[in-house]
Amino acid sequence: MPAADSRRDNLPSASPELLGPLRAALAKSPEPERYRVLAALLTDLAEQTARPAGGDLGQAEALAKKLARLGEEKALTDDALAAAQADLEHRAKQVEAEQQRAKDLERLVNDQRARLKTAQDQIAGLEDQVVAKNAQLHQTESEAEALRIKGQRAELAAGDTTRVDKLAEDKRGVEVQVQQLRGELDQLRKDKDAVIEQLKGELTAARSASAGGSATVLASLWDRLAQAKPPLAPGGQTPGVQAAERLFDAFLELTRFVQDFDQSLNPFLTSFTRHNPAVAKPWDVYARSPDLNQMIREVVDSERGKPAGVLKMRLMALKRWAMAAIIAGDSSIESIAHELEEQMRGPVGMAADPNRKVRDYMRDDGHQLFHQHIRELRSQKLGEAYAKGV
Repeated sequence: MPAADSRRDNLPSASPELLGPLRAALAKSPEPERYRVLAALLTDLAEQTARPAGGDLGQAEALAKKLARLGEEKALTDDALAAAQADLEHRAKQVEAEQQRAKDLERLVNDQRARLKTAQDQIAGLEDQVVAKNAQLHQTESEAEALRIKGQRAELAAGDTTRVDKLAEDKRGVEVQVQQLRGELDQLRKDKDAVIEQLKGELTAARSASAGGSATVLASLWDRLAQAKPPLAPGGQTPGVQAAERLFDAFLELTRFVQDFDQSLNPFLTSFTRHNPAVAKPWDVYARSPDLNQMIREVVDSERGKPAGVLKMRLMALKRWAMAAIIAGDSSIESIAHELEEQMRGPVGMAADPNRKVRDYMRDDGHQLFHQHIRELRSQKLGEAYAKGV
């Protein structure tokens, strides 16, 4: 029997004692290093075994090299597997982040829907209040109209035609103003069409550039806040979802305030303009125009939105009417002393009877006529302030 066969037969009996420490030492090493050590060990054993034979030395070296190459390939394969597993974990984390972002966006949409419903409910409640106030105002105006008719009849009975002449002159002035407003309206329509075409082109360009991501768009919009005068936000920032939510909350609060202010001013100006035809027509045009909420909805419409300049003109008109009303009320109060003196010394007072008493003045509705006169004076002051464009 050859010597190699004799060693192979005797190996199992010695393997527990010889291979135990070797197995324990190899178990502590990484798997690629383990195969390199085994390849080197087998190469040394092959060289020692084949060295006496001489003829088998080349074959043993070839086998040892092949075993070493297989160990290297196994180590490279393990490294590639580890890299693939790391890449898979990274992609799984990316998928999880995208899923979380989708959940955040869905939560944001749900919150906006809830806030929109709340705002609509509040608007409905305010509209009910406006209807009730309009009914009360109508009753008050009816009573005031009866008193005005009584005063007009008294003036006509006295043969005073100056008021009729003044109304005719005011009517001619209103007709001229109506023609002017029609020309301005036609020009506004032309400007609106031109702006709409320009915005359509800008919208097409913006849609083509939207591939940059929502974060880039939001950052550019934030820069517009920084460019406002005065600035409303620092520039060069990339705001998050919460910042965008706060921006929309501020926009809703401002919209609600302006709408409430416009509706509150409406009944007062309706009463102020009643006695002055020169401003009654412009105010009627303003009062019949769409309310601010409707105009804002038309501006922010995602498909057929109007330019913000339309809303700007509506707000400037609101400011103009409000300032004119404040100036008219203040001027009327400052003129009460002078106007009362003029009336007391005029035809209603001592001009008809130097010995006329206050009780006689009250008995002949002098205080009601003075009240009517102050209301007409207020309307006149309102027309003057509105014409100046304060």
